[in-house]
Amino acid sequence: MPFAQTIAALASGAGIGFTVAAPIGPMGMLCVQRTLACSTAAGLVTGLGAATVHLAYSAIAIIGLGSLAQTWMQANGLALGALSGVAMLWFAVRAHRSGNSVRRAGEIDRTRLTRAYLSAIAIGFSNPMTIVLFFAASNAFANQSAAPSLVAGVFLGSTAWWIILSTVVGTARSRFDANTLALSSQLASLMLLFLGVFTLLRIAVKALSNA
Repeated sequence: MPFAQTIAALASGAGIGFTVAAPIGPMGMLCVQRTLACSTAAGLVTGLGAATVHLAYSAIAIIGLGSLAQTWMQANGLALGALSGVAMLWFAVRAHRSGNSVRRAGEIDRTRLTRAYLSAIAIGFSNPMTIVLFFAASNAFANQSAAPSLVAGVFLGSTAWWIILSTVVGTARSRFDANTLALSSQLASLMLLFLGVFTLLRIAVKALSNA
């Protein structure tokens, strides 16, 4: 594939990845909360977990399984939504309980960062909105010759957003005193709690309307 086409595919994929990642939803609030409560690194690895999910979905679209995934998602959308809502509630409650004990960056070890990364992957795969956004961009994955560059671009674009978000919040974190930092972390966890409750209510309404 010509170099110019490779660059164009990378740019296209990066645009998709950035666009899918940028809306501040459950993953964004989780990234913000972890950055405030722990460190920029904790927020960044949370974002990298989301970027890994975006990479996986773009790969699924590239190899032609998008229609199968869409059918499966439509059949299991309620279950996925409920799982996503419960996961958000669990993370919010856990974060709220530990929000008053804000950690210094040096206290965040590799095990905690690994858990943050893996839990972000879990909530990312259970978030139906991510799947819907990738279906909306599925036409961009029709060019099979540009597949590797597109997939790489999606990951790079998504990662770029999480670097920006965690860096901006981390910079603000360094300027907060302990009380302000704890309060900000608690507010972020409450927003995550609200998103979880809203998701479960929306799923309940949909389930009742389909009954």
